[in-house]
Amino acid sequence: MNPDYKSRLKKALERQFFMKLIGFDITRIEPGFIEGELNIEEKHMQQHDFLHGGLMASCLDIAMGFSAFTLLPPDKAVVTADINISYYNPGDGVKLIARGWVDKPGSRLYFCEGEISVIDKNGKEVLTNKAKSIMCVIDVPPVKL
Repeated sequence: MNPDYKSRLKKALERQFFMKLIGFDITRIEPGFIEGELNIEEKHMQQHDFLHGGLMASCLDIAMGFSAFTLLPPDKAVVTADINISYYNPGDGVKLIARGWVDKPGSRLYFCEGEISVIDKNGKEVLTNKAKSIMCVIDVPPVKL
């Protein structure tokens, strides 16, 4: 593992433009684990006033991908090779919380899992999604810290 994983991840987040566009922020970084939050706004909703499924999928992809990223050396990164998302409950609330973690690291593939919960209007955390992904390790130039 790269001992500078937090600095490297924070540098990579500066170029995570889609994440900035949707308003998703990483709030917890641990080796093999990421947690992020999004304050739910009207722009995140679909036509029935629930969180858009694509938004939820994107947040899970980000959390799982960066959980793998925390375990990589400076000359490696990951891209999503496969993702499977189950929708348990509609996203109806004020805040989305996405968690992603590495289930099994490998030399070329990382098997990850993730969950999304939504904080409802009463402050209760409701599980909305579970996911699994396979992240493929790729070669990249080291990120300058």
